[in-house]
Amino acid sequence: MTAKNSRLFPEIIRRKIPTFVRFLAEEYKEVMLYSSRLNILTTPFTVFYLLIGCIVCWIACYITSTGYPVYGEVTAPPLWNLICQYLPGKWGTYAIGFLLMLGGAFMIHRANYVLMLIREKTLLPVLFYILLISTNKDFLPLKSTSFGVFFLILAIYYLFTSYHDPNNKRNVFNATFVIAIGSLLWIHICWFLPLFWYGMYKFRTLTLQTFLASLMGLAVVYWFVGFYCLWQQNFDMFTIPFDSLYKVRPLSIKGNGWQDWLTIGYMIALVAIASFNILAHEYEDNLRTRQFLSFLILLAISSFALYFLYEQSSEEYLQIACFPSSILIAHFFTVVRNKYVYWMFHASVVVLILLLLLRIWSF
Repeated sequence: MTAKNSRLFPEIIRRKIPTFVRFLAEEYKEVMLYSSRLNILTTPFTVFYLLIGCIVCWIACYITSTGYPVYGEVTAPPLWNLICQYLPGKWGTYAIGFLLMLGGAFMIHRANYVLMLIREKTLLPVLFYILLISTNKDFLPLKSTSFGVFFLILAIYYLFTSYHDPNNKRNVFNATFVIAIGSLLWIHICWFLPLFWYGMYKFRTLTLQTFLASLMGLAVVYWFVGFYCLWQQNFDMFTIPFDSLYKVRPLSIKGNGWQDWLTIGYMIALVAIASFNILAHEYEDNLRTRQFLSFLILLAISSFALYFLYEQSSEEYLQIACFPSSILIAHFFTVVRNKYVYWMFHASVVVLILLLLLRIWSF
């Protein structure tokens, strides 16, 4: 990166972050008009201290240079390795990771707002997504999955908006096209394609035409990749990523301490409680919402299962799991209201933040 670009990049970030913050503030005011009287968890104080806690986590990781510098890997897609070579300095890399997290949180908020995944307007999905990402040092500052989860959220949104519309070939094409682009940065996103096709069947979108449209979305991307490789006489973009896709080593995760396992276990426990509550009270939501939530439960289970199947890429699947988990957990804390749930919410925030600080600094 040239000196001019390196000076320009922080300036761009400084301009974009205030704009995004103002937008979130406007969204928050709109949501609070509907939900503040109903849910005591969406008070300004709760939002403030949760976001401050997440920012503290990012600052702590920045000070200790957790996850920095960001290196490419031999088994990683060449495009990701190329991006790693041109990343800006430490501040810029953390800023990109932070903005990608905010972008994913924004997409989750819009999906919940448009599709009514939770029957009330609430910011809890956004807050839990930011919390889950910020309190795991393996996700910071920037991973290939930071882009992968961004593309997966967009693909799932396209899938949900094609609900009961077997003629909506455009959204199906867009969904697999987005997944294919994401696979150029994180090849393991391809494991979610069968789940995507199952979702098409479950949502009564699967026909011969829509299935072919989904294959076309994949083919278009890799058709261009194939021609590029042929032109360069270098097929590493095909051989290296797909070779690592099948290197499965079940239950071979190494290097995790008790803080790591406690963080993962706590997250899985919250998702399990939320999923059980959804299944036990499923008829309180309409049919479309029930099917969407069931799909997200299956997506979360698949992500956790893949976490234990891969040694080298295990934390990447855990980051993918943050997307469905944030919506499921937010659903639980929105619809269930009693003093035990209230204190459970605040305890979860404190526990996850403290566990991250313990993982960074071993006292």
